[in-house]
Amino acid sequence: MERSDSEGINPNTGSNQTGFDDGGVSGRVKSVASSVKQKASAIPAMLADGLEAGAEALRQHKPSPSATADGTSVAVANDSSIAAVTDTLASGMQSSAEWLRDADLDKLKAGVEKQVKEHPARSLLVALGAGYLIGKALRR
Repeated sequence: MERSDSEGINPNTGSNQTGFDDGGVSGRVKSVASSVKQKASAIPAMLADGLEAGAEALRQHKPSPSATADGTSVAVANDSSIAAVTDTLASGMQSSAEWLRDADLDKLKAGVEKQVKEHPARSLLVALGAGYLIGKALRR
């Protein structure tokens, strides 16, 4: 006995063999995908805000001389070196925040894809090394 081509089609769904209408599951998937995309596009701005807030906090909490019981001030050991490191760190955080705000993520993604296509072995080694270091850092 031969099978006809129309046996697998549900008469209520027309030619759609899955049984889902266009506004059902596929519409929900598209809605969730657009929601995730919107939230992901807000992440760089949130990170930049956090970096700027951290840089400002570092700049506000510079070490200052502490007073002794007789009213004289005592300099904190290596005050200038601590201030220099704090300023360098705050400047780095500020520049990272600016880069995050100005970076074109699509251009960055295209650059990474190009590097992976042109140098797959090197890209794999870099990814393995970065994964190892991140794993060691998170384990602590």
